[in-house]
Amino acid sequence: MTKDQTRGSKPVIMPHSYDGIQEYDQSLPNWWLFTLFGSIVFAFLYWLANFVTGTLPDDRVAINTEIDALEARQLAAIKDLDEPTLWKMSRNSKTVAEGQAVYNSLCFTCHGPTLAGIKGLGFRLNDDLWVHGNTPTAIFNNVSEGITFEGKPTGMAAQKVLGTGRIAAVTAFLLSKQKEGAMKVIPRKDEPSQLTP
Repeated sequence: MTKDQTRGSKPVIMPHSYDGIQEYDQSLPNWWLFTLFGSIVFAFLYWLANFVTGTLPDDRVAINTEIDALEARQLAAIKDLDEPTLWKMSRNSKTVAEGQAVYNSLCFTCHGPTLAGIKGLGFRLNDDLWVHGNTPTAIFNNVSEGITFEGKPTGMAAQKVLGTGRIAAVTAFLLSKQKEGAMKVIPRKDEPSQLTP
């Protein structure tokens, strides 16, 4: 009887044994081989696409984006905004982007597109020198209530219509350009963007 004839009905055992152990001489099922080789091919293609060519999106980027969005929603839900909360908002990329959009639609006309200030209109906002308060809550209140100087409005109207969330986002955008604890108060007449060149 040949080896091929015995394969049909019962398992074939190899003629040798090691330490009294015999082994089967059976082919692996096709579905098992297909799964094995398919997973090897998939692993190679995934490695190629993810780590060599970079065509697949990085999961870490997607996760960080989701975390930023979640943190932004949590921060926006806070009713009592204090300085640590405003500083934390300034480190959240989604909140800063929202604040930049509001700045670019309203504030740039007086403070310039690069926050460098416009002589006679608005002070510089991209350095550590601040005329009307050097704290996050002072900036928030200045945007919300507007600025008065010697009892007269200075041209910056109250922006309460924006709502607390967008005012906080603009504040976060401005704070994102600053280092915590490095902002200084200077007299109005010494503000660099208002000096004659």
